[in-house]
Amino acid sequence: MPDRSDGVPLPHPDGPLSGYRVVDIADEKGQLCARLLGELGADVIKVEPRAGDRTRANGPFFRDEEGRESSLYWWAMNAGKRSVTCELRLEAGRDLFHQLVAGADAVIETSAPGAAKDVGADPRTLAKVNPGAVIVSITNYGQTGPARNLPATDIVGSAMGGHMFLNGSEERGPVRTTVPQAYAQVNFQAAVGAVVALYARGAHGGLGQRVDVSMQEAMANAMDNAQQTWDILGINNRGPGSGRMVSGREGPRYIYETADGWVAALGMGGLIGPTSGAMIDWLAETGEAGPLTASHWRERLEVVQPLEPDEQELLVGIMQKFCRTRRKDDLVREAQARNAGWAPVYSPREIVESDQLEARDYWVQVRHEDIGETFVYPGAPFKLAGTPWRQRGRAPRVGEHSEEVYGDVLGLDPDDIVKLRRTMVI
Repeated sequence: MPDRSDGVPLPHPDGPLSGYRVVDIADEKGQLCARLLGELGADVIKVEPRAGDRTRANGPFFRDEEGRESSLYWWAMNAGKRSVTCELRLEAGRDLFHQLVAGADAVIETSAPGAAKDVGADPRTLAKVNPGAVIVSITNYGQTGPARNLPATDIVGSAMGGHMFLNGSEERGPVRTTVPQAYAQVNFQAAVGAVVALYARGAHGGLGQRVDVSMQEAMANAMDNAQQTWDILGINNRGPGSGRMVSGREGPRYIYETADGWVAALGMGGLIGPTSGAMIDWLAETGEAGPLTASHWRERLEVVQPLEPDEQELLVGIMQKFCRTRRKDDLVREAQARNAGWAPVYSPREIVESDQLEARDYWVQVRHEDIGETFVYPGAPFKLAGTPWRQRGRAPRVGEHSEEVYGDVLGLDPDDIVKLRRTMVI
């Protein structure tokens, strides 16, 4: 894990977006998008109310101490940005904000269609302030359509995007993925849209455009071939639980408990298909193959003949008993040596401790000099050889860069900044 020096944000002159400026007024649907652009070199300015962005109240909190500077959510989504405060409810605040937008290359905003017009932060107003800016509008359902103004959270996006239907089991019904996948998907897709629009600006005489991103559509794009299965076959894939859904039918179990966790092993752990002979041999060597050593079982499993429910139950029972007494890494190592596609199911702790990720320098250590601590952060989502990704340091404190930005970027003198503070604009 390479160390990063102190400072917020850390310099990144060789990033592919170095020289670009992004103004971020987003909630959960856009803060990660802005952070990703910053890690590609852009100068990201997070605009907050004087009391701080409301997502600073999102838990969990460092040492379980609630506070606007201790939210681990805020740390993760806003690392490497600059923070300024600005009250858009005041006319002077709107003027100040528009000055920032006038010098920006992109604005990331997440207001409902038309909702921010009164404070001058709606996309139409922003485009007038700076016709060259790319306005990335991230909403629940997009700028048009009958649902455009309906409220939603991550769980709603997962439900209405169809992703939830693919999780869970027939007994339990659909369930949401634990982490906020709808927010993650829409942020990543918005970042791609922003980069494409910035590139396209060069072919349109420097004129920006709006990027309309829908959380529902982002989740609908993340459903593998489920829509096509319905369109072509008229079959709905659904949550298969511990099995695997193929063309609307639940396939054999492929998740098995081990002595220290879980393994994922397709085809009944490799007992069905071309690896079945090798897997039966392995079970036989340990004395746990049961009746599977018989020639008729070998033939049926290798050519994938249909199995009756009681026969599937027999195979599952053998695999469950075999896996439950062994460690998952040992199982995976031996299975892969026999050309069977097994993989360990890693916990968050095991991901952090992964030898593979360590060898790739994936994790980075980020110094929070304000509290005298260093923490492990996720690294690059991809590696660029010539214009690298770079972690830009910790998340900013509320208004930490107000004087720096308003002075250096907008050219305000110290007296102007003092006046803005006294009138409660910043």
